[in-house]
Amino acid sequence: MADQSTFDRVCAIVREQGGLDDVEMTPETTLAEVGLDSLATVEAVMACEDEFGIEIDAESNPTTIGEFVEMVESLLEN
Repeated sequence: MADQSTFDRVCAIVREQGGLDDVEMTPETTLAEVGLDSLATVEAVMACEDEFGIEIDAESNPTTIGEFVEMVESLLEN
């Protein structure tokens, strides 16, 4: 189960990078559903790196909010 704080922070970053305001997000929400193209996804990954002080593998390609959160949390644990 994802930490709610991490989930909220990742959602805030995705909203900011996608220029989204009041989009409801769940762990199952896909990045495509909220309108993030590949460039916006890369920008969201970079913003998460800055926000959390982590380095995300360039080959990582999360497709849902839940995958994004799990990726961040696994890097925070290491």
